[in-house]
Amino acid sequence: MTASPPPASYRLQCVVHRESASGIIIHDEQIHAPSEAAAVTEAKARFAHLLAGRSGSAALRDPAGRVVWSRRQAPPSGAKTPETEG
Repeated sequence: MTASPPPASYRLQCVVHRESASGIIIHDEQIHAPSEAAAVTEAKARFAHLLAGRSGSAALRDPAGRVVWSRRQAPPSGAKTPETEG
């Protein structure tokens, strides 16, 4: 039997915009995955959970620091952002 390689450590970095005095949440976490595809799948799910309908951006970096996935999400139409509130 061939042993599978240990999971690689990827880094998910997100900036989530929110309607508060501080304006953003910066989230940084490690994702341990057996492949890049598995890490991207997990990163997409975590990003969706962290955003919860807000705007923000994310980048997933491989163990060498290269960006292997990124996404930006605009606020839902009609939603106020800290920059547009009066």
